[in-house]
Amino acid sequence: MALKEFYLDETLDWDITIHKEYNSYLNKDVVTNDDLVKALKGEGAWSMTGNDDGPEFKALRNQLEELGYITCERMWWNGDRVVKSFKLNGIQFKKDQQFSSGAALKFHLDSIRRRQNK
Repeated sequence: MALKEFYLDETLDWDITIHKEYNSYLNKDVVTNDDLVKALKGEGAWSMTGNDDGPEFKALRNQLEELGYITCERMWWNGDRVVKSFKLNGIQFKKDQQFSSGAALKFHLDSIRRRQNK
């Protein structure tokens, strides 16, 4: 029996970069002059850069879950699991295999192709 095949255009952004900046002295209900001075000195400032799945990848992930091919774990990153084997862009995913985030999965597919072409 042939495996169900899915395709996602690899020229699309499977993931997006998110950058957030925050300053604990400026993000208060009441900001004092002392808070402003500390903020200008760079105190209390931090930033975070991370990734999220791109919209097309999210749609594919939701479709795979709805069709019963994966279970999605939304409480932590890269916790999804394959429950029924299928192919994505020509690469097979087997039962109990991890189904990663968009960024990790695109890298995984590229790695498999490089090994196959050696």
